[in-house]
Amino acid sequence: MTEKLLIAPPEVEVLADHLNEWSQWRQTADQATADQDWDRFIEKSRQKAQWEAGLATEIDHWESLHAIQMALMDNLAGTTHRGHTRQ
Repeated sequence: MTEKLLIAPPEVEVLADHLNEWSQWRQTADQATADQDWDRFIEKSRQKAQWEAGLATEIDHWESLHAIQMALMDNLAGTTHRGHTRQ
């Protein structure tokens, strides 16, 4: 990605300053991933992303189980209460 970077020297300095400020902010913005060492910060960030992806999958699973539970309750309510469904 950086091999095709063509920027004039004055803009390079401005961009470098902005990216430096951004990286310092990014490395401290989230307490779960904050680290002054860039490599440790990236590793913590990757671990957090993997954990969050796993959590999202788990929550999807919970929603599916809840939908099954509600359908079963509707079916049971319909057969045990003279055909009336759950209100």
